[in-house]
Amino acid sequence: MKMNTMKNFFATAKASHILGLLTGIYLCLACGSDHPVTEDDTGGVSGQYLMLQQSGLNTVSVSGNDESYTFPLTVKRVGSNINSQSSAKLEVWSADELATYNNKEKTDYTFLPSSLYTISSPSVVLNSGDAQTSVDIKFDPSQVFAELQQTNARYVIALKLKSEVDKVKDRQGTLLLALSIDFPKVSFASSNSKEVSVNEGTTRVSITTNLTSQLSGESIGSWWDFTCKLNVPQNVSELVAGYNKQHNTNYDLLPSDSYNLGEGFAYKAGESQTTGSFTVIQSKLDVKYYLLPLQLASAGNEHVMYDDAIQYMVVARTYSNPIISDKSVPDPTVIRANDGYFYLYATQTSSYWMPIYRSKDLVKWEYMRTAFTQATKPNLSGGGAFWAPEVQHINGKYVLYYSWAKMNGADVSYTAVAVSDNPLGPFPDSKALITNEEFGSNVIDQYYYEEGGKKYMFFGSFTGIYVTELTDDGLSVKRNESGLPILKKKICGNAFEGTNIYKKNGYYYLFASIGSCCNGVNSSYKVVVGRSTDLLGPYVDKKGKGMLDNSWELVLEGNMQKWIGPGHNSTIIQDDKGTDWMIYHSYLKTGNEVGGRLGMLDRVQWTDDAWPYIKNCIPSNSDLIPVFNN
Repeated sequence: MKMNTMKNFFATAKASHILGLLTGIYLCLACGSDHPVTEDDTGGVSGQYLMLQQSGLNTVSVSGNDESYTFPLTVKRVGSNINSQSSAKLEVWSADELATYNNKEKTDYTFLPSSLYTISSPSVVLNSGDAQTSVDIKFDPSQVFAELQQTNARYVIALKLKSEVDKVKDRQGTLLLALSIDFPKVSFASSNSKEVSVNEGTTRVSITTNLTSQLSGESIGSWWDFTCKLNVPQNVSELVAGYNKQHNTNYDLLPSDSYNLGEGFAYKAGESQTTGSFTVIQSKLDVKYYLLPLQLASAGNEHVMYDDAIQYMVVARTYSNPIISDKSVPDPTVIRANDGYFYLYATQTSSYWMPIYRSKDLVKWEYMRTAFTQATKPNLSGGGAFWAPEVQHINGKYVLYYSWAKMNGADVSYTAVAVSDNPLGPFPDSKALITNEEFGSNVIDQYYYEEGGKKYMFFGSFTGIYVTELTDDGLSVKRNESGLPILKKKICGNAFEGTNIYKKNGYYYLFASIGSCCNGVNSSYKVVVGRSTDLLGPYVDKKGKGMLDNSWELVLEGNMQKWIGPGHNSTIIQDDKGTDWMIYHSYLKTGNEVGGRLGMLDRVQWTDDAWPYIKNCIPSNSDLIPVFNN
């Protein structure tokens, strides 16, 4: 701000401020206090009483740049006979009296140090015939402001009128003068906790601050160009421990070598908000939650106040759901190929013939291509769309199993198979593997499982889940001498589809989906589970009831506010720290609408009695990333 402009600004401000103060004092004297004197103040009893005209709670608002302020306090005598001399004293409240007041009124006032104000006449004398007299309470607002910068307290001057000669009205014998000092004050704009996801080499974290400044009761911007900075409080370890106790967390203090607090916040004259930033270095962090308490601090301007509130930064290497949001990826399946990448395949959508995505960490996915093109499209009867892919690496080949089917066409469905040397394909020469004619209706949603040198295929959708055995190359159903399948066994009832199996804790866990998968906002899809000590069952719930009778335990469902119809999960993937992860699809609700079914990732947790579940049984918004060392 230029010098002439600055002078004009303060001249106008000063005049406006003085006028506001005079108006306030006039209204105070004219209107009295919280308990104005009335004709009934003597209570109808003859005699003489003393009282304070401005009794009770009075608030004065002054600028922190002013050098003096006077509050005129009137001591008044009421009664039938004032033709005598009265005397009294103004005394400061005791600490107990202020504590009692704070407790009753739910306030947190603190005594203004006596060195910062004066009382012109602590001993009050009213001569014969005098109905009232005035006492001046004076203080220097700039000195009070300097004290506030150190303590950030709510200061009051608390006085009571005492007399050994006359009675003092109880309700009108005390004064609480609350000081409201108008000054520029900087505070954090957001709530006291902010989550920071660190998934780049260096992550820049933005923080916004607000400046509140008033002149004669009117809000204005900054009076000057100035800067303030971020600071880590000295009692940071105590703050972290307190936060963990309050929020039932176990966060570590963010290592000091993993962040740079930067230059802080630069305000220009007239501004009431500005944004600064600090940076966090990913390579310095483990995959865990950290906490960084921050506070605002002065950068050299003695005329600005800083809120002492703590801003807690929860810092971690996290991801956010959905992990794939650019296109619809229903019924995802994931395989880790020999090149170290994870490959995700999904059901055909209107514009994609079985899209393929690639990732190193299950979090960041890159679209690569489609598994099929017009040139490699299957030449099979019936069908109409590619559903629910399943990819395995068998005998050095990438074997793609998929459903070739029509919506609502249970009797026109196949499980088909195609082979490639590359996880990206091409996958030519598709052939039917499991057909309606031999295995019944809805022979889709296949899942491959290999154990003990045998290869199994589980399949089915809402007409029962079945299992059969495959040949050693995984490309045909294994048959007996009569040409019949050597295994055809029903595993689950007709409530389920989208099967996959995961072995852990000595059990086989059969995950499946139930409900309606594809009705948008009305979808009721959810993931359920049963377990068995034998791959071929029986699979039961916690009470021992069988999945053949449509019993199950809940793993994941929607919350109807944001996530709708989560389900059809891929095989469970374990990271290098031993954490289990589930990839699945879900609708994302925006307003009253949903788009396509998006790719989702969630940590699988386990109960003490070894049952799997997703936290709270609903999709997460974010979580710590999976850990893969290569």
